[in-house]
Order: sequence, then structure tokens, then C-alpha cells
Amino acid sequence: MGALERLPGWARRLDEMSGHFSEAGLGGLLDYHEATNTLGELLAQGIVTREELRAWFTEQVGKHEPESSAGAGSVAAALLADPRAFWEQVWEAILGKQVNVPPVPRLKAKTKKATEEYLLMLLFLPAITEADYPAEFVKPAWSKHLTVSSIQRRPLPGRWVIVETIRKPNWNDPQGYGDGNDPLTKALGLAKRFAISWNTLHETHFPATAKLLGLSKKAVRLTTTEEWNLIGNLFLWLNRHRNMTLPDLGSTNSWEWCENAYDDDARLVVGSREGGGLADVLYDWHGSARCGIGFRVLAVP
Repeated sequence: MGALERLPGWARRLDEMSGHFSEAGLGGLLDYHEATNTLGELLAQGIVTREELRAWFTEQVGKHEPESSAGAGSVAAALLADPRAFWEQVWEAILGKQVNVPPVPRLKAKTKKATEEYLLMLLFLPAITEADYPAEFVKPAWSKHLTVSSIQRRPLPGRWVIVETIRKPNWNDPQGYGDGNDPLTKALGLAKRFAISWNTLHETHFPATAKLLGLSKKAVRLTTTEEWNLIGNLFLWLNRHRNMTLPDLGSTNSWEWCENAYDDDARLVVGSREGGGLADVLYDWHGSARCGIGFRVLAVP
């Protein structure tokens, strides 16, 4: 038995995290404290030498090189080739049980082209509750700043959606959304995504977005808070486990509007890191146009 085999389950768990053996995925590996702490102890005790460890890593990187060299591109290819199979596999891996994904909705050629042009992704969100979340997912802190009875909850019904994958910036970042690469904002004739009220989005910009996407006016809206939170967690999971490069929606000091009402004249906003990142849930008046609140488009095809 080799020295590295004295790490109970360690090789197997790291092997399952093969997507982290790349430049883009090292952050997730470094966050895997159970493995790194164990390694540090065994190196200090001399049970495993640096040479043995280096040889093991070299072997693992070589083993996973074909998958990692393709990186996010291979995942994207699988998603485009068979979206239904892709999301069935993803949700089974996340939830630990089989998820029934319905047939992929038929999209018009204009809509398919627009998803690429405007940085959108077709994905399936299952009808789950927060009780179904895996341990690594961050749940909304509904009661931290809000009166729970005043929140309009919008349970996840289980459906296909098209959602923007654009990077969410700090509210005072001069580059703005997508580090300046924001094709939807340009197409809508907007200078920026911030300082736009919930009302204006629904009255003006979402009908225009629906036209760009080749969808009905009612198809385009904001995410619900429940959808936004699940999507934010899903993006991080895909980054860690499928070597994708989707945005961390809770890493900046800005908020995004959601569909959910709060009392009669307010709407929920989410996502500032100071308030808890993916857990952050606050509210603002639906006619307010604050510089710290942006938006993310969701469409139901």
C-alpha cells in the first residue's frame, strides 16, 4: 500500500473534483478544506513526502487532461447537443436523486440566435424547495431584514427558462455589467443597467427585450427571488464541478431587482455581498431608480 493510500477517501474525493485540475478551477480545490488540512498534517508528520504528492498530482492531471483541456467548451458542447440530458445529469448530481426534465421547448431561430448574442442560457429549474438544497448551497435569509409575512413567495414550479449569464458588477464599477461587454443594454439603448426602476423595466425595457428575443411580451421578466437564488447557487456549482465560468451573483456590492412584491408598494432586491451575497434579501419601492440596483433578464420560452 502506497503512502498516499493512507489518506482515507482522499484520493477518491479529489478524483471526483477533477474539474478543479485547471487554472480556472484551482480556487474550488483550495476551498476544499478537508483535503488541504489533511494534506498539511500528513506532510508535517512526514507520512507523505512532497515528491510523492507531486507525483500523485501529476498522475491525476494527466488522467483528466482530455476533459480539462476542453474545459468549459466541452460542457457547452454537451449542453447544446442535448440540453435535456445535460440538465438531468446536473440535477441528479446536485440533488442526489433522479429529476424528471420535460422535453426541451422549441425555440424559434431568432430566439436561438439571440441567446448567444445576448449572453443567455437555456436551463431547467426543478420544482424544489430550500429543504432540498445540498449543504453547499446558500439559502435566502428571508427574515434577516424583512417581515416574512409581508413577502410574496413565488415557489419554483419546475420549468425551462432562459436567463442572462452576464457578470454582475459593483454598483460603482465604471465598466458596468459584463466588464463593459453588455450587448443587451446596448441593443436597448441604455447607458447602464443601474438606476432603472422596477416599473420602467416592466413598462418599457422588457417589452423591447421580448421583441429582440422573438418572444411574447409576457415571456420576459425579472427572476423571482427563489429563481435568482437557485440560479446563483447553480452557477457556482457548475463552475466548481463542470469547470464553467459563470458569474458569482453574490460577490459584489450591488443588488438586482426581483419579481416578488413586499407589502403593496415595494419589490424585493437581492445579492449584495455586505448583506450576505446569495443570502441577501432586501426591498425597495417599485418606482425607485437607485444607483446600486441593477437587473437580470429571465424569459419563459
